[in-house]
Amino acid sequence: MEQNNFDIKNVKVHRTTEGTIFEIAFVIVAIIVWGLILWMIHQAPDIVPTHFDASGKPNAYGSPVGIAIPCAILTIAGVGMMVLAYHPRLINMPVKITNIRQVELTIRSTRVAAMTFLLLALAVTYTLLGMQSPSPLPILAVVTILLLEIIIFTILISKAK
Repeated sequence: MEQNNFDIKNVKVHRTTEGTIFEIAFVIVAIIVWGLILWMIHQAPDIVPTHFDASGKPNAYGSPVGIAIPCAILTIAGVGMMVLAYHPRLINMPVKITNIRQVELTIRSTRVAAMTFLLLALAVTYTLLGMQSPSPLPILAVVTILLLEIIIFTILISKAK
């Protein structure tokens, strides 16, 4: 029986071309997303629906600027995930990490999810401010993509040798 002495605590992540590309892409997408968010907030009426009940009817109203708060939280979470990619021992994965290939996939998964969080911020804003009759479909579509990413990367990580 082969003994695996791999310890993720000893893994040091250095800057790579892939990491740099993800970081540049993240900044570009964040600028575009926030440009669109600010534009939609500027175009919105003074009072907009800010929350919906289970049937999809608005049950809370407020300033469109308030919609920037969850978007900012999602963006900060995305930035945190991009930083976390340099500390893979802190990333909580549903499978045991036993080799460097799994670490690489874990880092990539974290970076892809960070990008998706930016799209989720845009979907939230578009749903509340950009649609004539708000529908949860844009948000559900991005959440579905995020869940598929998690499932696919978990499978890839568990099979990586």
